[in-house]
Amino acid sequence: MRAFILVNANTVRPPVSPVGLEYAGQALVEAGIPVEVVDLAFEPDWRGALARALSREPLAVGVTVRNTDDCCLATGRSFLPWICEVVAEARGLTGAPVVLGGVGFSVFPEELVALTGADFGIYREAEEAAVLLGRTLASGGDVERIPNLVYRQDGLVRKVQCSEVDLRRLPLPRRRLVDNPRYQREGAMVGLETKRGCPNRCIYCADPIAKGSRTRLRPPEVVAREMEDLLDQGVSWYHMCDSEFNVPPEHALEVCRLLVQRDLGERAGWYTYCAPLPFDRELAGLVKRAGCAGVNFGVDSLDDGQLQRMGRTHRLSDVQELVGHLRDAGLNFIFDLLVGGPGETEATVRATVEQARRLELPLVGVAVGVRVYPGTGMALLAGDGVLCEGLRPGGRTPLWQPSFFVSPALGDDPVGLVRRLVDGDSRFMLLAAPSAEDSYNYADDDFLARAIENGARGAYWDILRKARR
Repeated sequence: MRAFILVNANTVRPPVSPVGLEYAGQALVEAGIPVEVVDLAFEPDWRGALARALSREPLAVGVTVRNTDDCCLATGRSFLPWICEVVAEARGLTGAPVVLGGVGFSVFPEELVALTGADFGIYREAEEAAVLLGRTLASGGDVERIPNLVYRQDGLVRKVQCSEVDLRRLPLPRRRLVDNPRYQREGAMVGLETKRGCPNRCIYCADPIAKGSRTRLRPPEVVAREMEDLLDQGVSWYHMCDSEFNVPPEHALEVCRLLVQRDLGERAGWYTYCAPLPFDRELAGLVKRAGCAGVNFGVDSLDDGQLQRMGRTHRLSDVQELVGHLRDAGLNFIFDLLVGGPGETEATVRATVEQARRLELPLVGVAVGVRVYPGTGMALLAGDGVLCEGLRPGGRTPLWQPSFFVSPALGDDPVGLVRRLVDGDSRFMLLAAPSAEDSYNYADDDFLARAIENGARGAYWDILRKARR
């Protein structure tokens, strides 16, 4: 059978290992479909690398779209022109169909197939759909019933109903389709999943759209064995890339206990995202013992009214209790804030900044402007015209372009307002242009790249924290 060529199109520096591409590729291999990976992250002559791979008459060309943009109001940088260029190059080199996939694609599946000129797309999970598509293309069958597929028919882009993969039945990943040791050498953490989906109802978040709103768990034994396999390859820094590692907490505890039992916490370090709730003293201590080097908490605000408007379930008192647990465990952490949502005012931002100082938080990331994604509560409000006054760059901009909401009460320069309120306090880092001294926009950040060249490793926020101090 001809090979299914998988293209990692994410060339942002520092690099990010394409974990979803590897999971899908492993499923293809297990099904007997040959796979070849073209990793553009490490190809100075990307056109030549693509031409060499596609000269061998592939079965299909899969292009992963990790992010559609940098999610930064200050830059508004879209990665879609680059994706369009890669797709056009592939289509000029082969008659094999081009298939899009990835988390970024899954947020805008029909729109991106139409925009890029790709033949197909696989949204949400690809392990089963990619295998079915590969077999169908090889046999010349009908694609219309392949779940999770986006395809063209009669001049229209159509989408087949989504089907969720049973994570308990997937084969043990053998993470060798990409050069993960090289990713670590160049500063990346290698991704691992312990679960998929997020049941939370934050009004801005696209994770339930891209990964599902029902939490599905990977067996802890599989997670531990996958980590052990990567360790055998020399990979020792990981990112648990779940939406929220601690939801549900029982599964997080089980994973951590197994990592402790196998002494993996002594041999490896990892970072993760967690929700402020539920996170108790037991979990804080066990996460630390299991090798966690730092946790990123999406706190959003320290004003109760603003938290309620953003659809969050935690409140300031929960955050205060959380900080106590983290300090008792000696766990490294950052709190991420999201400024500018519906109802945000200078007073609510000021209250949040003051509370962060009062809590003596070690590090605070601040994103100004709420990225608006289709299917979220923010998009519904925007569609009703409620938020159009605060939409930037404009109320008629397609949401697949970088579209943000900023509360009109913050004025014309909300980033400047935040900078005035933090008043040079080095614990606050802003999602701004990468060249800014207080920025933590990781996409092509020269300061971050230099720190990595000098040997720094870990989560990018933690590297910046250490390097700047």
